[in-house]
Amino acid sequence: MAVAEIHGQPSDPYRIFFPLGMLLGIAGVSIWPLYHWGATSGYSGRSHAFIQSDCFLYSFIAGFLWTAIPRFTGTRTPPRLLQYVVAILILCQAVAFELQVFAVGHLLFVLVHCIVIGFAANCFIHQRHPPPETFVLVGIGMLSGLFAALLNAGVALQWVSPDWDASGKRLMTEGMVLLLVLGVGGFLGPRLLGFAQIPQLQDIGKLSVVAGLPIPVRTRQLLYAAAGIALVAAVIVEYKSNLAFVVWIRAVLVTIIVSVNLKPWLLPATRSTLSWAVWIAHWFVIAGVWAIAIVPRFRADFLHVLFIGGFTVLMLAVGTRVVLSHGGHSLNEERRSWPLRIGITTVIVAMFARIAAPFVPNSYFSHLAWGAILWITGVMVWGVFISSRILGIRNER
Repeated sequence: MAVAEIHGQPSDPYRIFFPLGMLLGIAGVSIWPLYHWGATSGYSGRSHAFIQSDCFLYSFIAGFLWTAIPRFTGTRTPPRLLQYVVAILILCQAVAFELQVFAVGHLLFVLVHCIVIGFAANCFIHQRHPPPETFVLVGIGMLSGLFAALLNAGVALQWVSPDWDASGKRLMTEGMVLLLVLGVGGFLGPRLLGFAQIPQLQDIGKLSVVAGLPIPVRTRQLLYAAAGIALVAAVIVEYKSNLAFVVWIRAVLVTIIVSVNLKPWLLPATRSTLSWAVWIAHWFVIAGVWAIAIVPRFRADFLHVLFIGGFTVLMLAVGTRVVLSHGGHSLNEERRSWPLRIGITTVIVAMFARIAAPFVPNSYFSHLAWGAILWITGVMVWGVFISSRILGIRNER
């Protein structure tokens, strides 16, 4: 039986932030069935958007980065007290967004994001070995998120023109989250697909910061940095200046980055539920950026190919690997993981229900409600599984 290398600690941040993200995601999509079946008299699509990006997705982002960056840089994970403080702040901002007190929610997010960035920056300052080269995109993504957070807070406080509202909102998802997916996926993707080996701790330790990086690595980092800056600029230009052609530039850049790192035209060398989930998610990322370029009329709808098919499916896959690997559980559980299979299947069906909604206006909210139910079901089944592993319950088979 293959057993994961135990390189985690009981204080690893994912143990707090993954379950928190699952609960906040369920809360964020629950507005659709509650409204459709009359439990609430109204709904706020804006609240839904910010809870999903700033709370649900961000909980997984914080949990992953605060777990992974210390490992890759040879530094310590954040103190448990700091983890609790950030988790409480994320929960408070979710409540603020739900109550439509957007200024408070955005200000809390600015504080949370600054804390997360500050800790990550401290890790890089004291790094003992360099992080993966694609993590340049992660850094640019986090800075994009900071700019987005300041814009969103400024608009909510009426300090910034409402003309920046769309740019701030989309810089969170099409900017920060997309760049994080490309940066993290660019490193982990080939390894989870079986095209490369994940370096062991002793191998990472051999890479010296003092010795400097080889020229080819620095060149690739510069290319990733240029692509990341171009992606951020494309989002700002598109939404601020209404120059629709830049969406094609973004689609091309995303396709190139995914193709260079993952070679998605090749089937996974490792045939497991998890590897197939990673492969499918990256195809949805590519499909999502091209769909919004080809069919701009339904942009808000087809963005959910990116959000649900790409981001959520990849989150389930990477979250599974993090929990099993850092918890010292058998990686054999990835091969035929029924919780992961159920999660992926229901989430993908939910995605199709969501993007079909505008084409059946008479049952629009029915599609949203049933799509939400499917999404919640999948995330809950997967969440029970990973929560049991976080609590240390092992598969005895």
